[in-house]
Amino acid sequence: MRNSLAALASHLAICVLLCAPVSLAQTPPASSATAQKVPDLSGVWAIAAGGVSWDPADPAGAKPDQLPMTPWARKLFNDAKPPFGANGTFDNPNDPAQKYCDSPGMARLYDYPWQFTIIQTPQNVFLLFEYFHTWRVVAMNQPHPKDLDPTWLGDSVGRYEGEALVIDTVGFNDKTWLDMVGHPHSDKLHTIERLRRIDHNTLQLELTVDDPKAYPKPFTAKKTFQSSSFPFGETMCSLSEVKAFQKHIMDRTVPSAPQK
Repeated sequence: MRNSLAALASHLAICVLLCAPVSLAQTPPASSATAQKVPDLSGVWAIAAGGVSWDPADPAGAKPDQLPMTPWARKLFNDAKPPFGANGTFDNPNDPAQKYCDSPGMARLYDYPWQFTIIQTPQNVFLLFEYFHTWRVVAMNQPHPKDLDPTWLGDSVGRYEGEALVIDTVGFNDKTWLDMVGHPHSDKLHTIERLRRIDHNTLQLELTVDDPKAYPKPFTAKKTFQSSSFPFGETMCSLSEVKAFQKHIMDRTVPSAPQK
C-alpha cells in the first residue's frame, strides 16, 4: 500500500510539471477587445425628441433653407417638394420615399416615429428598424472594404469608445434625403454615429455629416430615444397604399385651380 501511494504521488508530481505548461499554452490570452467593457445598448428604442431635420440649428425644420449648402445641393433642395416641414406640400410631392417607396436612407430612418432595436454580438451590431422592416449590419473592428458599390444604407463599421458605440459609414448612393424636409446628399457622404446610453431608459444619438459636395463643412446634430416596451408591428411601404393615400387624402387637401 505504501509503495502504491508513493507511486501515485510521483505520478501526480510529474503530471503537474509536464501537463500544466501544456494546459496554459492552450489558453489564449485575453485580447484588448475581450477585456474592454462593452456598453449595453441593446433594447427597443422610440424617438423622444429631434424634430424632422438633422440641421443642428433648425431641428424642427422650421427654416430648412438656412443650412449652409453648396450650389449643387441648394438646387436639389429648392427642387424638393416634401410633404413635411416648413416647405411641406401635398401638391405633387417628390419625396422619393413617399412617392416611390424608395429606402429613406440611413440618416432619415432615425426620423420616423417608429421603433428600432439594437442587438449586439462580438462580431456585428444589428439595428432593426420597424419602419420599412429595414435592418443594418455594423461590422465591428473591421475596415471598410475597398471598391464599394454605392448602396442605400452604405457600408457600416463600428467600434466602442468608452460608453459609446461609434459607427462609421461610407459607400452611399445619392438617391435619398438626409431628413424629412428635403436636404440632399451626394455619393461622397460620410457619416459618424455615436450611440450612448445616458441612463437606463434614454439613448442619445450624435450624428456627424461630412459631405463636401453638398455642405461646405461637416455638421453634427443629436436625437434622443426612449426605451420602449411596445411590440414591433408590420410597417411596410406599399406603393399601392401610398397611391391610394395620395388620391383619397393628400390630393383632397390641395386647392383646385380656379375655373376660368
